[in-house]
Amino acid sequence: MKKTSEELSAELKDLQQKYFDLEKKYTEEVNSHKATEEELRLRLMFFEGIANSTFDGFLVVDPSGKKILQTQRTIELWKIPQEVVADLSGHKQVAHIMYMTVDPQKFIAEIQYQMEHIEEKRLDEVELIDGTVMERYSSPVFGADGTHYGRIYTFHDITDRKNFEKQLIQLNSDKDRFISILAHDLRSPFNSLLGLTELLSVKLQELPPEEIKTIVTSINNTAQKTFTLLEDTLLWASVQSQKITYSPVFTNIDDIIKEVTEILEPVAQFKNITLEYDSTDEHQASIDIYMFKAILRNLISNAIKFTNQLGRIKISASHIDSNTIVQVEDNGVGIEQEVIDKLFSFYPSNSSKGTANEAGTGLGLMLCKDFVDKHSGKIWIESTLGKGTIVSFSIPDQPAC
Repeated sequence: MKKTSEELSAELKDLQQKYFDLEKKYTEEVNSHKATEEELRLRLMFFEGIANSTFDGFLVVDPSGKKILQTQRTIELWKIPQEVVADLSGHKQVAHIMYMTVDPQKFIAEIQYQMEHIEEKRLDEVELIDGTVMERYSSPVFGADGTHYGRIYTFHDITDRKNFEKQLIQLNSDKDRFISILAHDLRSPFNSLLGLTELLSVKLQELPPEEIKTIVTSINNTAQKTFTLLEDTLLWASVQSQKITYSPVFTNIDDIIKEVTEILEPVAQFKNITLEYDSTDEHQASIDIYMFKAILRNLISNAIKFTNQLGRIKISASHIDSNTIVQVEDNGVGIEQEVIDKLFSFYPSNSSKGTANEAGTGLGLMLCKDFVDKHSGKIWIESTLGKGTIVSFSIPDQPAC
C-alpha cells in the first residue's frame, strides 16, 4: 500500500529531526571532547610548570620504562646528553646514569625490583662517582579501575645535607674528645695546685725558705700551664663559633715572621736553642695577620718544645707554584708517622711532654690547621725520629673568599 504524500512528508520531517538531534548530540560530544582535551592539556601544562619550578627533577615513565615526561632539572641533575634525552625508550638513559654511580649493580637491582613490585613506593640514595648523593623517590600510578599506568620519579640532590651530617658527626666526636681532654688536663694541674697550696697553708712556718721557693715555683709553673690551656681552649672555641672572622690583607710576611721570631727568642735562649730566619727575597701574600701570627707562634713554640738543648730551629719562606710556603724546621726529637696522622684532630694522646718536660694542650696544631684552612691553604709535616721535623704550610696567591 502506497504512502500518501502527507505520510511521506511526516516521515521526512521525522528523519530530519532525528538527523538534527544526532548532529546536535555529535557537536555537543565533539565540544565536550575538545573541552576535556583542553582541560587535560592545561593540567599537563600546569603539572610541567610545577615540576619545572622546583629544584627536584621529575620523570614519568610507562610500565615498560618508556619516558612520558622528563623535566629539564632531571637532565641537569644527571648530566644527560641530548642524544640520550632524545631516546624515549629510556634504555640509553638508564645506562648513562648507571655508569655515573658508585655501585651500578645496586642501581640496576633497584630498577628491577620496582618493575617486579609495581605497587610499592620506593625511597633510596644513589651515590655518584663525583661525590654527589642523589635521593631517588618513586611512586606508582594507578587508574580508578586499577590499571597500572607507570611510575613517577623525583630526584633531589642531597650532597650538601650528607656533607653537613658528616661534619656534624665529626663535630660531636670532636666535642666528646675535647671534653675528655679538658677533664683530664684541667683536673691534673688543679690537683697539683690544691696539694701545694694546702702544704703551704699547713706547714708554712715549718718549711725552709728554699723549699718554699721550690713550691711557689711549682705553683707558678702549674698556673702558667693552666692559663695556656684556658687560652687555647677559648681561642679554639672562638674559631669553632666563627667569632674570629677571616680578614685578609696583602702584606709583607717577612716582617711578621721576624716579629714573631723575636718574641719567641727568649724562650729559645732559655734552652740554648738557635732560632733563625734568613730571607734575601721579599715575600708578600694575602693573609689574615692575626691568624698568620697565631700559626707561626704555635709552630715555632712546638719546635722549641721538642728540640734539645743547643739545638737549631730555622724558619724559611719561599714562593712555589702560586703559593707562598712557610716552613719551620728543627733538629729535635722527631715524630712517629702514626702520631703525625693524628696531630690535626682530637685525640687525648696528641699532647706530649717536651724535651724539658714542657706541657702542652694538644690544641695548637688543630688551631693552626683551622687558620690555614681559612686561607684555603694546606699544612703538612715531614719528620724523622731522632733527626727532626719540618712543618710547612701554604698560602695561595689567590685570596680565599
